[in-house]
Amino acid sequence: MGPGAYILIIQNMYGKSWKSKAKLLPALLVYNAGMSVNNTVAVFDAIFGRKNEFLRTPKYGIIKKEDDWKGKAYNLPFTQTTLLEIFFGVYGTLAIFISIFSNNPIFVPIIAIQTLGFFYIAYMSLSHTQFKRNKSSKQRKMTKKEKMANTVYRLSMVGILGLIIFGGFMAINGYNSDIYPLDRIRGHFDGIIGSSDPDTIRAHLIAIQLDLEPMLEKLPETTDTYSQIISKNPVWMFPTESTNFIRIQNDVNSMLQSVDTLSTIPQDNSAYHTGMLDINDRSLLLRLNIMDATPYMYVSIANVFSSIIWIAVIIGIFTALKRKRTQLKESDTLGV
Repeated sequence: MGPGAYILIIQNMYGKSWKSKAKLLPALLVYNAGMSVNNTVAVFDAIFGRKNEFLRTPKYGIIKKEDDWKGKAYNLPFTQTTLLEIFFGVYGTLAIFISIFSNNPIFVPIIAIQTLGFFYIAYMSLSHTQFKRNKSSKQRKMTKKEKMANTVYRLSMVGILGLIIFGGFMAINGYNSDIYPLDRIRGHFDGIIGSSDPDTIRAHLIAIQLDLEPMLEKLPETTDTYSQIISKNPVWMFPTESTNFIRIQNDVNSMLQSVDTLSTIPQDNSAYHTGMLDINDRSLLLRLNIMDATPYMYVSIANVFSSIIWIAVIIGIFTALKRKRTQLKESDTLGV
């Protein structure tokens, strides 16, 4: 409703020239989406009674009468809000890839608007935290601390870029190896449910076996008192038999044997129809089991380890930029 109301209002306000104003609507949507993190933080600050200034307003530090705003550098402190903007930008990028790979491209435009907004606002925040000398008439050489601050800033920017690339690569690689095979398996079960041809069903079951084999190697094992593997389950806490991939694999093998038997029975035989109904019911149940297991694949050991590394890098970058902020304050105190 918002974009529609915007167009109606500018039509009434600007008459024939409303089309030129309407061209700004995409940029306005992107900007508003990007500001949502900052606005949300402001709302929570108000709820909890924290008093913060709006840091996106330029501050020139006019304190004494002889101070002049001309030549002042516009610098913003680096805050956790910028990290949140970067995080949601990366998260949106991954969501776009997941939407494409899972055959849901309809969500891409909506996610893309928000992702562009988060990255744009994060870029503006980072660009305004650069170390800048005041453009006074008296020029001087940069001190050692100033040079160090610039170096830290550049290294931090490289670290943020590396963080985005690393996070995107790990997310896509993890989705391709852990989640996408489950999506394919669900698709094959859909094909089995919608088919009554033994050859077609056999092809789907063989494809499911091929997808299950590499996944079984990655799942944690549970053994009995005789050291026999009885379960491979992605659920860490309170696992159930419904998400036991060994049981799922055995059911698929059993279904394949049933299909081979049905292929020798005439299709007008009642046993053939009974067997097809049984395969259909089992496929529907196994499809639900795969859907139950899918969320737990996102929190596999490899994914949790990658997330820990990602968080550690974020903390390291924030620490470096916080140190730079302290150096900036010290320089301002000395009248730099």
